[in-house]
Amino acid sequence: MKYAYLLGLLLVYIHSFSQFSITLKYKKPHCGGKHHSDTATYFLLANQKWILISPNNTIDTVFTDIQGKVKIPNKKGKYFLYQPWKYYKTSPSDFPVILYDKQCLQENWQIPDFTINVISNKKYKISPLYYTPYCPDKHPCLRKDTVIPRIPHY
Repeated sequence: MKYAYLLGLLLVYIHSFSQFSITLKYKKPHCGGKHHSDTATYFLLANQKWILISPNNTIDTVFTDIQGKVKIPNKKGKYFLYQPWKYYKTSPSDFPVILYDKQCLQENWQIPDFTINVISNKKYKISPLYYTPYCPDKHPCLRKDTVIPRIPHY
């Protein structure tokens, strides 16, 4: 029984070294013509869902934790992180797909949000270093003739 417990601890210890914990960050965009004083500051992409495509084309859903960390296997190769709307080929907002340029959307669906190149079991490179979300009225591929309803402020 003692050996089974030690073996279990050893397996957990070994498994903890088989993954990278990568912190995903974002930078606030300039929206609505306002200049934000905190646009140089990075914020954590906490509690976000991502689609991870590994070098052998295995697809997995991963989530960032409250500290913006996501676990990536440390096997060599390129890993791609996509927002779910890109992977599932939908629109980047709650707006219907009909309000978007279809060809432009198809091009955007192919571009990963993050590329992680695992070089060795201790070294990786992430590109880009941070994510910049879109402003509510500046979604990619939104057709020019689309009128976005304004929400009145009382």
